[in-house]
Amino acid sequence: MFLHILAHNLKYRVVHFSYCRSMETISRQFKNVLRAIMKVSKEYLKFHEYNIESSVENKWRWFKNSIGALDGIHIPVTVSAEDRPRYRNRKGDISTNVLGVCGPDLRFIYVLPGWEGSAGDSRVLRDALRRQNCLHIPNGKYFLVDAGYTNGPGFLAPYRGTRYHLNEWIRNTPQNYKELFNLRHASARNVIERSFGVLKKRWSILRTPSFFDIKTQIRIINACFMLHNFIRDEQHSDPILEAQDLELLSVVDNELINQQMERVTNNIEDEVTTIQATEEWTRFRDTLAMNMFATYQIRRNFD
Repeated sequence: MFLHILAHNLKYRVVHFSYCRSMETISRQFKNVLRAIMKVSKEYLKFHEYNIESSVENKWRWFKNSIGALDGIHIPVTVSAEDRPRYRNRKGDISTNVLGVCGPDLRFIYVLPGWEGSAGDSRVLRDALRRQNCLHIPNGKYFLVDAGYTNGPGFLAPYRGTRYHLNEWIRNTPQNYKELFNLRHASARNVIERSFGVLKKRWSILRTPSFFDIKTQIRIINACFMLHNFIRDEQHSDPILEAQDLELLSVVDNELINQQMERVTNNIEDEVTTIQATEEWTRFRDTLAMNMFATYQIRRNFD
């Protein structure tokens, strides 16, 4: 019943007819399962490093010290009338701003749900870096982020003012080191968009507001992230889950290519000021980008 409600965003009275159980029983058991998932969520949503150097995927080869990608996602929620102004995002929808961090394998390693939709990505990330259960960034490592974030230690962002999103590269080739860097950065960072896409495709309760109180809705969001990781772990021994994931990823990839990308323009005013840009980090990005382009040119001339 619990998974049925999350997958289809059903109300108790609909489940009552499907399972022939009282609404009181459904409500009680739903809360029991939700509490149980919250207790084990830390075991499934936890930080772990990836050995990018041994990655067979070429798109991560140039980002050897990367430990994944992060971004924010707005999930629609239902709140009281007096709380709606705080939860109204820049598009006018009522939502919660959720920070998600995932690794190259599409597993989430950190999730921070609960912030109001009006809160910018900078504020959410600032909280993630300062709270007790903080976002951990080992020394010398970094996350791939989009151009809405500051390019600073721990967060590698693309070059602004240069084409970036994958749909902009259709029938185009890089002409300089900044364009090549942005193309490869977008190809690797796309993992967070794909993870979010699969998550929302599988759990309908994340696509439309539900009838639960806001506290329960936040817990449900956390549970969906945890279940996403559980499925990623178990799919290797379950061909049905693996086939479903591949199908969902195919749909998500098509949508990501076709949709209009406006986030770079929208996020420029919402910089993460807690991440300070440094000359050393700027040189690191430039050196990495120039080495990419030099190797790229050699291979093109050789071919």
